[in-house]
Amino acid sequence: MANHHLIPEELIKDPRYKVIFDRLKKIGWDGDGASNGIFLPGSEDLAKTIDMPGHWSNHREYTGEVRKKLENVLRKESKLSDTQLALHVKDIQDWAREGLKKGIFNIGFNNGRLL
Repeated sequence: MANHHLIPEELIKDPRYKVIFDRLKKIGWDGDGASNGIFLPGSEDLAKTIDMPGHWSNHREYTGEVRKKLENVLRKESKLSDTQLALHVKDIQDWAREGLKKGIFNIGFNNGRLL
């Protein structure tokens, strides 16, 4: 199994979202913490066996979908309390987690890899 960041590290480190993640880090949020992770199959065989998308390379399409959600939060960030901001990010994480479990994200047809 491979640890998958629900909000990808690439977005957490993106200067565009610095204001969001700096605020969250000040209240104890950890991008590498359990709340931002899910285990996904690390091999093609395991992905097929447990019917979940595999995680063994980048996932540009998935990251793009999460980016859209973060853009919505960024637009209203300055009007949100820290608690409200954390709850909006939690909503993104919950959406991503459920989407991975329910198969709403594109996967490679031949190998089951998350795209």
